[in-house]
Amino acid sequence: MKSIQYVLTSVFILVFCLISASVNAQNSLSGQVTDLMTGENLPGVLIYFPQLKLSATSDSTGNYTITNLPKGTYAVEAMVLSYTTQEKQVSIDGETKLDVSMMSSSCTCCEVVITALGNITSTLRSPVPVTLVSHDDMLQNTSSTVIDAISLQPGVNMTTEGVMTTKPQINGMGFDRVLVLTDGLRQEDFQWGDDHGILIDPYSVHDAEIIRGPATLQYGASAEAGVINFKTEPFAENGTIKGSVLTEYQTNNGLIGNSFAVGGNNNGFVWNLRGSSEESHDYWNPKDGYVWGTAFQQQDVRLTLGLNESWGYSRLSFNALHRRIQVPDGNRDSTTGRFMFDFPQNGQLFPTRYNFLSYDPTIASDKILNEYQVWWQNGINLGKGTLGFDIGFTRSEHHDIDTGLVGQGNMAVNDIPYSLKYQIAGQQSSLKFTAGLNGTYEFQNNYPEAPAPYYSDYEIPNYTDFQIGGFGILQKDFKNLTISGGLRYDYSNFTGQGMSLLYSGTSSQEIVPAGTTGSIVQFSPFNNTYTGPSGSIGASYQLPGNNYVKLNVSKSYRAPAIDELTSNGENIGVNAFQAGNLNLKAEQGYQVDLAYGINGKDVSFEVDGFYYYINNYIFAKRVAAKNGGDSVMPSPTGTIPFYQFKADTATIAGFAGYFNIHPSKTPWLEIDNGFTYTYTYLPGKNDSARHLPWTPAPRLTTEIKIKLKDKPGSILKGTYIKFGQAKYWAQNNVYSALGSELPSVGYSLYNIGVGTNFVNPKTGRVVCSFFVNCNNLLNIGYADHLNLAQYFEAYNGRSILVTNPSQGIYNMGRNIGFKLVLPFR
Repeated sequence: MKSIQYVLTSVFILVFCLISASVNAQNSLSGQVTDLMTGENLPGVLIYFPQLKLSATSDSTGNYTITNLPKGTYAVEAMVLSYTTQEKQVSIDGETKLDVSMMSSSCTCCEVVITALGNITSTLRSPVPVTLVSHDDMLQNTSSTVIDAISLQPGVNMTTEGVMTTKPQINGMGFDRVLVLTDGLRQEDFQWGDDHGILIDPYSVHDAEIIRGPATLQYGASAEAGVINFKTEPFAENGTIKGSVLTEYQTNNGLIGNSFAVGGNNNGFVWNLRGSSEESHDYWNPKDGYVWGTAFQQQDVRLTLGLNESWGYSRLSFNALHRRIQVPDGNRDSTTGRFMFDFPQNGQLFPTRYNFLSYDPTIASDKILNEYQVWWQNGINLGKGTLGFDIGFTRSEHHDIDTGLVGQGNMAVNDIPYSLKYQIAGQQSSLKFTAGLNGTYEFQNNYPEAPAPYYSDYEIPNYTDFQIGGFGILQKDFKNLTISGGLRYDYSNFTGQGMSLLYSGTSSQEIVPAGTTGSIVQFSPFNNTYTGPSGSIGASYQLPGNNYVKLNVSKSYRAPAIDELTSNGENIGVNAFQAGNLNLKAEQGYQVDLAYGINGKDVSFEVDGFYYYINNYIFAKRVAAKNGGDSVMPSPTGTIPFYQFKADTATIAGFAGYFNIHPSKTPWLEIDNGFTYTYTYLPGKNDSARHLPWTPAPRLTTEIKIKLKDKPGSILKGTYIKFGQAKYWAQNNVYSALGSELPSVGYSLYNIGVGTNFVNPKTGRVVCSFFVNCNNLLNIGYADHLNLAQYFEAYNGRSILVTNPSQGIYNMGRNIGFKLVLPFR
């Protein structure tokens, strides 16, 4: 730790030396924005550099200026309500001019810049399907987590065990196959775990990019299914300080959320500061009533400091998040079916209404999750390109706390992610090239043995994991054709420490030296190395009539995750005993993506068909127990299923897309439809083991949005009302061997929402924004197929095996959310 502290201290000193030594940049971009048809000047148009997070807004004459820009070639966006977003490539060198002509449109689905791919490109020119979740989408909907906020996007789903335990899926794959980023920083916070969600403050997310397909070429082994890049808010315009106050309340679980943000820009020195908090009591549904063990609390602070000069840019981010969540276990009274405490609390057997409505998540089994991050990003002009160097440090702490004899899992994972790459983009040649290396060094440590009467649940050993990969990506843009491809090679080395345990009685254990008489081996020492290539070649072509096609062929690679290799104990989050397998090989995948779309003035449409063939696909199989008996293991709370990680050849196919109607002659109306279908298959298996577990159910979403016309001099602007439906079909393609997974029934959820901006009629500035949403309007009782809590059931403290989803815990009932945002500048 001392060496890490030394490195970070050196980083801070270097950054502040750069700030103190900075000189005024000579580079700027200015121009005028006009209406393409009328030639009139357009005020209020946002000119935005996605790579630099810098922007300016056109004034009353349509003019804009952005100063203190690094030299180089960048993508620039021009966007304003009721006009199609324009995307341009511009080379910044001195005082650069760029005039923009905007075409009117009622469509909110338009071409935008994507930064999560290796080379900066746009949604239309990307050969793989990419979805942008806009800031308005994030703000105008009601959710508890960032994964919940994007889970209805085409091709995206989420697994959950409660309100704050959401994990993303892309094209039917999740956990270590989906890489989650925050401003490019890998979220390594126990990605393999089922029992808590991604540790990101939802209020800190401005928008999100979703790559629906293999991205191992850019990011390595953890991006086999795709990448979700959450981006924080842009920096303020030069010479300004801006911010906002947000407050939120949700009726179902009483969620109270507050967030304060402020940021500034002073001649190239930029900064953003945000503090947020959330808390809720247990949620309610019409089948279970209040669900005991679903309360949570969360606090987060994020600070970003940055410098933009002619030589490039440098940004330093700090983040500290604390989350305390309850984890439901479904324990009930066998006679009445009421939820019970695992162990009596001051003589009390059952939670009362006071307990259900308490915002204190410490009574039931709960977890303390801490996430600390430091992330230093740099872009330095070098020759005709940019040298990027990023390095960070993250620490994820996981503490299981229980009121009874179930073990405590206490561990900390530390990561040092790094990236070094060189990017060059020729404005005249339309050629883009990126080459570099990236990876992470990870080291995990278990905390000491828990004090009596508890005993620690050591699920994985102390280990180190060094990952590094080198890559090169080339893209060429023609008038209507874009061709992109690249190669990568990865190296990963796991080194794990052995551990032996000596038991005394039924609830006492201690860590002892290997070979101690009477001890058992919890973990054997190991040293595993994995290597593998990745590659892709793809193209997009713009057809006449705003039609386009995309094709991408790729080869992916994924090394086994640490839980797949070494698990040896009760996984409290999934109520199962899981055993790893040190003999697992790396996954080798082959994928094809084919997409067709239309980007018209009245209709936007895209359908993406995908096919994966993966050798050595790793997943947990329910098998006969170690002692040769049934597929269950003894536990302090009864018997639990026994699973071991094994590998098979797997195929995953399906399609995802959208069909949006936005008639140009009726700009007040927008109808958005999204659809997702995934089919999985294990060749050569019998009926009960023919499909991969946790394949999402087919889904169709529809939202009708009516936008009221803004009246001159009115205090209301951007007012809308929307109606939505999410239709889920039954999922019968399940891995039912040994009762591993159960079929699910279909259901439909209906939603409604309204929102508006209150403006100062004299200045036109927004005074506040107000949104109301009602999810599950008809208060349907349902269990989503990926809701793992439906498998949680115990009676009088003894776990039982669920044979029907109606036995377990259902999802949340009707929930009305109120959100108020007050911006200031």
